[in-house]
Amino acid sequence: MNTGPTSARVARRRAALATIFGCTVEAYDFTVFTYLVIFVAPAFFPDGDPAAAVLSTLLVFAAGFVARPLGGIFFGRLGDRIGRRRTLLITIVLMGVSSVVMGMLPTYSVVGIAAPILLVVARLLQGFSAGGELSGASVYAAEHGTSDNAGRFNTLQPIGFSLGAALAPLVVGITASVLGTETMTQWGWRVPLLLVLPLTLVCLALRTRVAESPAFAALTEQQAGSAAPLREVFARYRGAVLQCICLALVNGLIAYLLIAYLPVYINGAGHLEPGPVSLIFAGVGAVTIPLIFVSGALVDRVGPKRLLCTVLVVVVVLIVPAMAVLRNSSSIVGVALTVLVLLVFTQMIAPPVLATSTGLFPTRIRYSGVAVGYMVGSVLGSGFGPYAAAKLAASTGNPYAPALLVVAAAVLGCVVIVVAKPRYVDIAGEEAKTAGSPSGKGGEALSI
Repeated sequence: MNTGPTSARVARRRAALATIFGCTVEAYDFTVFTYLVIFVAPAFFPDGDPAAAVLSTLLVFAAGFVARPLGGIFFGRLGDRIGRRRTLLITIVLMGVSSVVMGMLPTYSVVGIAAPILLVVARLLQGFSAGGELSGASVYAAEHGTSDNAGRFNTLQPIGFSLGAALAPLVVGITASVLGTETMTQWGWRVPLLLVLPLTLVCLALRTRVAESPAFAALTEQQAGSAAPLREVFARYRGAVLQCICLALVNGLIAYLLIAYLPVYINGAGHLEPGPVSLIFAGVGAVTIPLIFVSGALVDRVGPKRLLCTVLVVVVVLIVPAMAVLRNSSSIVGVALTVLVLLVFTQMIAPPVLATSTGLFPTRIRYSGVAVGYMVGSVLGSGFGPYAAAKLAASTGNPYAPALLVVAAAVLGCVVIVVAKPRYVDIAGEEAKTAGSPSGKGGEALSI
């Protein structure tokens, strides 16, 4: 049996493909609802006030994030006990089932108040499974890297996420263009949700062919796992959890303000139809995906701290001018170029955040630590960020007020990543404090 370098490379490639595709499905499942808000809102919240209906539907969007920490706690413990691979098989099935159920729900005109209640329940189940999926995929990918390519392996999850985030508006845009706005509002919104079923089946086929992560496999052989991973996380790694929460908040708030709030912001201006807006975000998202890998390579070369702080400063400088263009332009090209400029930099945030977050915990409790920290941060940033942006703009009467959230997130991100000290390099199951730069010449430590 071949267990040499070739076999190891094949295993890593399979793991990389399964991670990317799984995260693509997870991101599609979770973000497609964003682009369906304008169609779903009147079907489940028909109170005659379009603005109130959209806000109510955005709260349903946020409900999925509320369940993420619970899923992170449950699946984090499970992943540290039975392994990353088996846990990720469970999470992807739950994600698929919840999305398909959402696509089959009766509307308010059929079952009354039960319709929005069922929608929230389905969204909570979706968020619960996502709490284990997103953090688990990050850990699984990170544990296939080494101190020389940590940044690049930490790009697998955000690459998959970006593919899913680009696929969601593409599907919605095509469906809306083919069916028309009236049909989309009646029943066409179900089509993008039901498409999750074949995507989930393909993902399951890929994940059944991958092996356990090398770090966890080595830990199992040594029988060095934690008997109570959650207890150990909260007893010994509270500071690391807090840092992970803050980094996830920064990444999620900025990313979801772009992919969840800005489409609603543009649609509210009334200069463009919803279909073309969805296609713009799909196309620009797809074009900028290679920048995630560039960011990972830069993490390996210059370190996560320097990279993240630079990118955040640029985003702060760009956000207000970009929002001005998006609000006032009726040009598809102008809007597309503006979204492109924003995405060029926001796509580069996730790799340094993940490289730092996964390095804050040792293998025996890594899934639990990352799941709890990252999912709580996701609730605060990704979940309530779009709603907070819409509410801030509505309450102040200033459409540019959400830019203040971006500035606050950028300041927080710079402070936390400078303070954070990722310490563990244990791809072979042996924990060691790192003290060198990626090149071994001194500087900040890199996680795996």
